[in-house]
Amino acid sequence: MEHRNDADVERARDLCLEGHRAGQWPAHCLGQPSARIQSWKDLVEACVTDIERRIRKEGSRVHAVNDLRLRIARFRDPVDAQLLLRWVLEVDPITRLKSFNRRIETLSQIQRSGLLDLGSVLDQLRAMRPKGAAEKIRKASSMRVRVIPGDEDLQHWLDRLEPFHQWVFGCIATYGLRPHELWHAEGIDSQGWISIPGDMKTKTGEHFAPPVPEAWVERYGLRQNWGQFHGQLNARWTVRFVDVSGVKIAVNNVAVSNSLYKEFQRKGLQKLWAAVADGVGMDWVRPYDLRHAYAIRCATSAETADAFDDDMATWMGHGLDVHRRIYLRWLSSSRRKESLQRRRGGGGAMNRIQPFGSGQAAEASTALPEGITPELLEMALKLKAAGLG
Repeated sequence: MEHRNDADVERARDLCLEGHRAGQWPAHCLGQPSARIQSWKDLVEACVTDIERRIRKEGSRVHAVNDLRLRIARFRDPVDAQLLLRWVLEVDPITRLKSFNRRIETLSQIQRSGLLDLGSVLDQLRAMRPKGAAEKIRKASSMRVRVIPGDEDLQHWLDRLEPFHQWVFGCIATYGLRPHELWHAEGIDSQGWISIPGDMKTKTGEHFAPPVPEAWVERYGLRQNWGQFHGQLNARWTVRFVDVSGVKIAVNNVAVSNSLYKEFQRKGLQKLWAAVADGVGMDWVRPYDLRHAYAIRCATSAETADAFDDDMATWMGHGLDVHRRIYLRWLSSSRRKESLQRRRGGGGAMNRIQPFGSGQAAEASTALPEGITPELLEMALKLKAAGLG
């Protein structure tokens, strides 16, 4: 890197000042707030207005807005980028990287607003993030340990809930839904599959999922009571939409999901307790843990013994890498071995889920061309269904 002495820096500053006076450069190129910003309060209100204009989803802006209004607005004037640097450094990037990154994101939003130049401050802070082996260790140690209930315990807990909560948590558990997806789900078909839309309503694109176990569809009236309880869910906690270039975007998915957590915290809904998946002790099962439990159930159930990991990832609306790295992380080695042995040993005879036309493959196997085995045909059907064939 070319070395620049103090005289070089001073000349650059003078050039920037001349450009600003000529109307060619905004004041913040000097590392100072723009002329209309006289205080931290001015900066905060202008920045929040800019964030709300640019970021329509409430959950995507909540942390930055809270930092601005609850913390930065209380800084003592005058506005100085070094105060923001010191504020971020209150958090250790090694032991509290998530909080560290959130504060960096708040500074990034100020930078994007054009109200204060924080480029050099952001470069300095981003360079402090752990890398390489240190980052791998941090990720492994900081990932929240999920609480995966056994199916019998989960069923016993669902059986004791009143009808509305039983239906809500029964749907999430039976289909492995992200909690907010239940508000947008389009119904359960005659085969028991649920339809989750994309189109900026949910986190990912459109996907479909089978019930696992299938018996819970009838046990908890998931299809029978769909109209009543799905309407009640949306009436109790309403999803808000905004129109962006002709596309309706759901902006408060995080808030409606959090309403289910508040049912436990504020309404006293009975919690389900289970052993933590990795370590010692017990904890209560959060709504999102039910999604992880579905992933484990799909990997070990006889009902899904013929399905591949990428089938299950598709059902859950995420990629194969995420499925294996995040969701199957909590699958114990003994259950993983049991699952593999069942699949290899033909344990899928009970399986009713045939996501890639295995019925057609069996029918065609009576007159296959030479060299084409049922296994090859099944793989071809799989690739075709994935859009690769």
